[in-house]
Amino acid sequence: MSTLTVEYREFSQVKPGGYRARIKALTRRASQFREGEQAVVVEFEIQDGEHRGRVLRKTYSQRLTPRAKLTALVSRLMGPLKDGQVVDLLQLIGRECEIVVVTGEGQDGRTFAKIADVFALEGGDRVSPDGS
Repeated sequence: MSTLTVEYREFSQVKPGGYRARIKALTRRASQFREGEQAVVVEFEIQDGEHRGRVLRKTYSQRLTPRAKLTALVSRLMGPLKDGQVVDLLQLIGRECEIVVVTGEGQDGRTFAKIADVFALEGGDRVSPDGS
């Protein structure tokens, strides 16, 4: 191997506020809070403004119960859920929404942008679920 280079880039922190975003990807991982349970990590790509193209992630418990945050996300973007309904979360990929960004502080004292809430766009989704 002759070289292995990477380019360091700094970027400004995403400022608090509302942003139009698109769900770019979903992945599963072990829950940090409940042993033996899974969590879903949703990647939101900002679609407008100076932070266009930036990706923020939000982790949800992989539960669809009346008070679960994942239930709020799914029902806001896909419609109301019925008892016993099975949902393919991958259908969320490509959907546009509005994310509300706030700042938080990590254990190391550094501030970071985090998603406080997600809403459907007024007038509905602007792209098809396949992202086109």
